[in-house]
Amino acid sequence: MSGSGPPGFVASDTQTSELDAQPGDTPWIGPHGQVMRRLELHLTYHCPERCVFCSEDHRMQRYNRFKVTWGRVAKVLRLHAERGVRNVHFTGGEPTIHPRFIETLRLAKKLGMRTSIGTIGTMLSQPDFAQQAAPFLDEALFSVHGPEAATHDSVARRDGSFDRVTRALTLMKQLNPRFRAFANTVVCTHNIEQLPDTVGMLDSLGAELVVVSNTTPEGAAWDGFTDLTVPLATLARVLPQVPERAKQAVVRFFGVPMCLLGPHWAKSNDLHWDPRVTVEWQSAPGKVAFTGIYSWAPDRRRQHVAACDTCTRKPICMGVYDAVATDHDLTALRPFTEPDLPPTG
Repeated sequence: MSGSGPPGFVASDTQTSELDAQPGDTPWIGPHGQVMRRLELHLTYHCPERCVFCSEDHRMQRYNRFKVTWGRVAKVLRLHAERGVRNVHFTGGEPTIHPRFIETLRLAKKLGMRTSIGTIGTMLSQPDFAQQAAPFLDEALFSVHGPEAATHDSVARRDGSFDRVTRALTLMKQLNPRFRAFANTVVCTHNIEQLPDTVGMLDSLGAELVVVSNTTPEGAAWDGFTDLTVPLATLARVLPQVPERAKQAVVRFFGVPMCLLGPHWAKSNDLHWDPRVTVEWQSAPGKVAFTGIYSWAPDRRRQHVAACDTCTRKPICMGVYDAVATDHDLTALRPFTEPDLPPTG
């Protein structure tokens, strides 16, 4: 999630798959000749939580019977290290429950990669396991969706989830002074009003980066999208209040148009997003394949609407989710009219 894209890049259909590659193609070379440096590797298709907005829910149901074996993991890591990947992010499901998770971290470090994970803290909340992982894990993005157990556990749909994930964050910081603790909080109608307090709490725990993610219209979130998605007017009211609650942490906003952030528009993650190759199970004619999808801009499920046409930040903002564009009140969108400025936040 860290890093920055070039100011002024234009959104486009930038997602390609190795399944579609033709002989001689090099999909890890971008549209402007850049080499893919970031790998996102799905290690598992299981998770002990059942978050109401889980974008991976359908994929976990579809592919959980297919194992991500150690042989596949090692092959993917070595292949992409040879192609120039220098950062690997392990995700799932819950990546820490992979039976060879520690060995996976060790191999990635041996290949010269910086390691990170997206986690609900399942195994890292256990001191013995965390101690094994700490020397080989550079950073983690912890999923925390409320300022206290009542809110978080209700959306994670698992008692004790809040205590586990906050304990994991604290423990990893204690075990490795160089470890970087980041956090992701997904907003929906169940927790939007508590968002400022959630960010304040994460800041107090020592999170260096807090990514505020809008509910994505995929998976379980798609099943209940009408009830879960936060109206744009509510986002426009709450989101600008959030950055001031972080005294130390950097705040980024994912999946929302810049105009809803008001003076904090440059904290949009559209400006702070790294191209990545995502290796996961994918459906192919008559089979499934564990292969890569190459993404060069953060425009997945995003589109511009009529209100964006006159906005001076249209070239650098990915717009709204397509499901919002077709079926939600868009009057809260307030296009920028002043000349565009270099991003500063």
